[in-house]
Amino acid sequence: MLAGEWQNFKSVVVNAEEAGKLTAKWQHLSTHTLESAGFNAPELVLPILKHTGSANLSTIQQGANLHFAMPFHAGLIYNSSWSSFFSAAGTPHLSEGVKEATLTSFLSVQVKPFLFKALPTEGAFHSLLKSQSRHYAILESWSRACLRPIGTYENWLQTNFDHKRRKEFNRLRNRLSEQGTLKTEFLIKSETVDSFVNDFLSLEASGWKGKKGTAIAANASKSEALREALENLHIAGKLRFWRLQLNGKSIASLFAIVEGTQAWLGKIAYDENFAKFSPGALIILDCTESFFSEPAIIQIDSRAVPNHPLIDRIWRDRLPMISVFVAPETISKARFNSIVAFAKLKMQWRSRIRDLYYKARGKKRT
Repeated sequence: MLAGEWQNFKSVVVNAEEAGKLTAKWQHLSTHTLESAGFNAPELVLPILKHTGSANLSTIQQGANLHFAMPFHAGLIYNSSWSSFFSAAGTPHLSEGVKEATLTSFLSVQVKPFLFKALPTEGAFHSLLKSQSRHYAILESWSRACLRPIGTYENWLQTNFDHKRRKEFNRLRNRLSEQGTLKTEFLIKSETVDSFVNDFLSLEASGWKGKKGTAIAANASKSEALREALENLHIAGKLRFWRLQLNGKSIASLFAIVEGTQAWLGKIAYDENFAKFSPGALIILDCTESFFSEPAIIQIDSRAVPNHPLIDRIWRDRLPMISVFVAPETISKARFNSIVAFAKLKMQWRSRIRDLYYKARGKKRT
């Protein structure tokens, strides 16, 4: 790439309606991207933008070509990659063929520091971002559970758990089977996704989220966005869906998004009336076995918080994550540092308030 060629690239911010017109180009970009970005997949992002209108889309275009696409939130003192009701995902789709010029073009038009949330620390995008940013500062770093399937599921089960734990999983499944006909269903390509989505929404609404009014089903816009997104992902071959059924009724539901060689767990829901049988753990084991049968997928990100009491005890691999501020040289070092310091203080105070909230309610924060 010749020096200065990035100036031929055009940075365009588009709203939800305009973003929809880029669907085909964005889908093409997602198959030629520097790093897979499943939770920023156009099939997922576009319905959420359309139904909730909670972000705009940052793009880098060169003629008829789309080289960069990422939803973002515009803040007062800094911008950031988008956090939706579904996830916070900072990895954009960035054309692998012109990666340096595209990222230079993106950085050059920033008039505020930009916060990339939840980037895989060892990912190709983070490495490029760090090398090209004039200003760079870590806001936070952590690790979360992931799965890197090697060998067979049976061997993984043997080496990942001791005999006592494997016996406990079998006991839980057997006890559930004593309640009636127990089976795990997987969404196949020839099926429609509707019944799986209905079961997921119903299960989520039946639990504590339903009682708090935070279940997706309680919000018509979010429900419609999720339905459309999962349908789009299914059509594109990017969706995996499991449900654990007892006597024909779902008692646990889980889905995942696949892009390239990577996968990300979506949301899990289960019937709390069966909590003593750990249906959430059982369906995670079912999904784990499924991923072992897809050798093209080399890593599955749990997207769980650190030290999650369920997934951390099942998936033992860890994925280092990072949230970082970057800025071009047109922003002074003093301004950049002061904004980073403000963001860190804001994060610390939010964490402290959450701790006090849980302490007042006698609950443990995970």
